[in-house]
Amino acid sequence: MIKVLLIGNPNVGKSTLFNSLTKSNAHTGNFHGVTVEEKRKIVKLNNEEYEFVDLPGIYSLNTFSYEEEVSKQIILTENAIRLLIVDANSLERNLYLALQLKELNLNFKILINNYDYFLKKGNKLNINELQKHFNNVEIVNAKKCKLSLNLLNLENNSNQEIYEKNFTNTKNEAFFQKNLQKNSENLKFFKNFYKNERGQIKENNLNYEKNLEQISHLKKFIVEIKSNFNLSSEQIIFAFNGVYKNLNEEQILYIKNLLPQIIKARYNYLNKMLSSTLTIKKNYVYGYCKADKFLLNPLVMIVGFFAFFFASIYTIFFAIGPIVANWLNTAFNFFVINPIMNLLYTSTSNVWLIEFFSSGVFNSFTTIITFLPQVCLLFIFLTILEDSGIISRMAYVLDDFLTKFGLNGKSIYIILMGVGCNTMSTLASRNANSKNLKIKTALINPYISCMARLPIYVIVASAFFGKKSYFVIVGLYLLGLTVALITSAILNKTILKNTDNNLFLEFPPLRHLDVKHLYNVGKTNAIDFTRRVFGVVLSIGVIVWILTHTNFSFQYTQTMTDSILFFFAEKIAFLFAPIGLNSAGVVCALVVGIMAKELIVSTLSISNNAASTAALISSLTLSSSVVHFNTASAVSFLIFTLLYCPCISNLAVLKKEVGKFYMWFAIICQLTTAYLLSFVFYQGITNGIFIPIMTLAVATIIIFSATYIIKKVKHPKCLTCNKCRKN
Repeated sequence: MIKVLLIGNPNVGKSTLFNSLTKSNAHTGNFHGVTVEEKRKIVKLNNEEYEFVDLPGIYSLNTFSYEEEVSKQIILTENAIRLLIVDANSLERNLYLALQLKELNLNFKILINNYDYFLKKGNKLNINELQKHFNNVEIVNAKKCKLSLNLLNLENNSNQEIYEKNFTNTKNEAFFQKNLQKNSENLKFFKNFYKNERGQIKENNLNYEKNLEQISHLKKFIVEIKSNFNLSSEQIIFAFNGVYKNLNEEQILYIKNLLPQIIKARYNYLNKMLSSTLTIKKNYVYGYCKADKFLLNPLVMIVGFFAFFFASIYTIFFAIGPIVANWLNTAFNFFVINPIMNLLYTSTSNVWLIEFFSSGVFNSFTTIITFLPQVCLLFIFLTILEDSGIISRMAYVLDDFLTKFGLNGKSIYIILMGVGCNTMSTLASRNANSKNLKIKTALINPYISCMARLPIYVIVASAFFGKKSYFVIVGLYLLGLTVALITSAILNKTILKNTDNNLFLEFPPLRHLDVKHLYNVGKTNAIDFTRRVFGVVLSIGVIVWILTHTNFSFQYTQTMTDSILFFFAEKIAFLFAPIGLNSAGVVCALVVGIMAKELIVSTLSISNNAASTAALISSLTLSSSVVHFNTASAVSFLIFTLLYCPCISNLAVLKKEVGKFYMWFAIICQLTTAYLLSFVFYQGITNGIFIPIMTLAVATIIIFSATYIIKKVKHPKCLTCNKCRKN
């Protein structure tokens, strides 16, 4: 099997090309850092298997972030064909990585993407001149590119003339691809290349002394280092590219001090090379358009974003979403539930078996189906923000505001991703500029309300607030965001101070939405949600049903108060009495919700024996139901659900990304915050504002005292430090 690496800067079209070549639906977006981990897929071509690897974006082999390090390790260690994707509109920056690969004497091919946009703006590129410096250059359209041997061929094969003639004529795209395939090289070439590349980096056996001509821009630095240290050209060149093998600390420090000059030398070389290759139209700035004069106004962007967000919530959960959900529910009942239940009624009189399927199994099914359309719509709305280029503009506009809380503009993308899934956005926090920023972003991320909590809000708010439930749901989102920002500000002032909060951002052009891509996003997320949630909800739902309908004699009981689960929940229910949630049924739901927030609704349904969403909503207001609320306890339940402990999958990712200490820190911090705010709201509604005000005052004193102590312990003053003397 031959591996093919798709390499390049963020946002040049790697994932789009990966999807085109492998017929996949990997996540793509018009924003930096969409790909967090490498994606792999095997495809067959001419009876040979190729494994395509879509790598996270990397600007340089001198890495600055986790995802860049992932890409670097794979580029330098895996035996593969390397395809370097560059954007025609950002050649100088994109070709910096190409220059580094050339310095390491690696075989690779440059694929120029977005060439049609480049030409439309009146720019020109002489590929023949470019190929004098980089032998293997070809133009591609990442969205429409098809897999062929010619595409993988690393020999000189310019297709500029064909492309420029046909780039505006979409009917000629098939002709263009056919022309490329006509010149396909024999498969033997790839097998031989693959064998020759094997072990190239690991063995370090290349003769760099004979290849210094291709890196003439670094000769003076190599000579300087050799005059001071007994190092080979190979060791020096690798060190220039962030690989410090067999070097001591003194040598590494010396080379690192030279890096600013080396970077400047590389860019001087690229500038000189592109001066005879590239013609850019006057006043051309890639990504910037006339609409940005309006969109980059902070007031317009902030008001526009919140208007879009609130409209999205209304559309998803109060307009289109419920209608589609009702259709799906009706169809599922008609074609699946009713036939199976009729069969059970006619074939058995066993009450336990009938109840097991009607209340246990099918309630779990209904929970998933009811909110499947909302999940798809939510991801489609997020994709609209990504693909259009709005998110990058939001990051730019909100950077100054978020910096005050110890974050930066990129955090807005992670926050929005958290609206979809906290686990995925915790992974995306890897893109942070510094370790402290990464930890801080991962810790505040669970406060952002994910899609799994939305069914809870809709059901409980609908039961007690009716038509006003929309404003309650929006308020919960804003509360989660506010708590996240305040927590970040406190962490930034104490244990997680920012060391590097600069914003480095890709600024893509505004783009038309691709309806086909939006459809694929909806379909992919529907399948992913069903696959990821179905097994968990069904299995845990069945376990919960058994525990709520089985007594200590292991006999079936219709009375939940006699069940095993109720017995244990009742023992700890007193802990939740101050926040109005001392019902054992509510405690059961909260405990099960730690496994996955999707389970809370199904647990409530099973506890109240509700066969539909409407039945569950009405049952929550009845004091005769196992799980019931009043207005104050309903608000408390919603706030606690919003802020308390993340789900198991998120905790696992937190442990992996930021360590066990910060995972437990997140659990304790979130439980404390959830309990405190639930107490304040519940007592405020029930007993007036005096108790909540006193509670908040005491909590504020404790938080600031703890902050002061932590700050002093971590940064004690000394007599010898000039900085401390001044302070």
